[in-house]
Amino acid sequence: MKFSAVIPLYNGGPTLGATLDAVLAQHHPAHEIIVVDDASTDQGPAIAARYGDRIKLMRREQNAGVQMARNFGVEHASGDWIAFCDQDDLWSPEYLSRNAALLAAVPDLELIFTNFQRLIDGKLEDRSKFAQAPSGFWEQAGRRVLPEGWVFERPIAGLTFGWHPVFPSATIVSRRLIDAVGGFNPAMRGLRPEDGEFTLRCLYRAKVGAIPDPEVTIRRHATNFSRDQVMTLVDEVAALQFVRAHHEEARQFWPVIDAEIRQRRILAAHGAFAQGNHKLLRQLLSDIGPVDRNGILRAKAMVASLPAPLDGWANTGLQGLSGALRNLLRLRR
Repeated sequence: MKFSAVIPLYNGGPTLGATLDAVLAQHHPAHEIIVVDDASTDQGPAIAARYGDRIKLMRREQNAGVQMARNFGVEHASGDWIAFCDQDDLWSPEYLSRNAALLAAVPDLELIFTNFQRLIDGKLEDRSKFAQAPSGFWEQAGRRVLPEGWVFERPIAGLTFGWHPVFPSATIVSRRLIDAVGGFNPAMRGLRPEDGEFTLRCLYRAKVGAIPDPEVTIRRHATNFSRDQVMTLVDEVAALQFVRAHHEEARQFWPVIDAEIRQRRILAAHGAFAQGNHKLLRQLLSDIGPVDRNGILRAKAMVASLPAPLDGWANTGLQGLSGALRNLLRLRR
């Protein structure tokens, strides 16, 4: 089996060197390492060029987004497996060898995703991604445990609408599967869950495996990670709406998707109020039906409808009252 590592690059100079070093340090070497420079304006391409013929550096003259950069890399890859890696993430030395071992044990797999840990501003999270799975998640997926890893006896696409364990830098996909489902969708550009739509198209039909040990480190920092969880929820709603409208395979999951959209809208509405973003709150409320508006949300809607500066004063007062009530409840416990 030949792994083509595809790394999209856009102004990733500060982290690219460590990422490339980790890919080059694999015990099971990659067949090729393709770095797709998506019209960077920093030192990233120069750093990549220092690696000489150990990598293939390809440049796009116009910035088109990470989806198109990945697709460009896949188009020029010669391996039968594509191993995606973002410009700031790190593979352990065993990453590709663990995938190769699982593929040798189960040759008909078409996609393997690996457990990972996030490194946020230099601090490694205590729990890996897989350890954060909802109760019963892996059992519902029909997990079969092998010495080399896990194999899922049932499709897991429907489970991932609520909790999504698949991340590009910790995923390998067969070239055959990518050719069958198509590449990353540029319509997802700008959305925080930009890779999920492609992953779903794979999960609908693929035989899937997983490596349960965290063999990948996902680095989160100011330039690649939004701490604005409200806008993340808004983007997730947009992605789910796209999937509902355009994926025929998702029809059987419409009740789950609709419930997730409703929940995210409500959470985003409360978050927008906490931020004092009444314009966004009013936009969200236009899609939240009366049945989903409890007393607290209705009160927040009333505040958001007030003219400035009354809305700001009322917001401060309502948040103060809510905080006092929460403290009182904690004391009574």
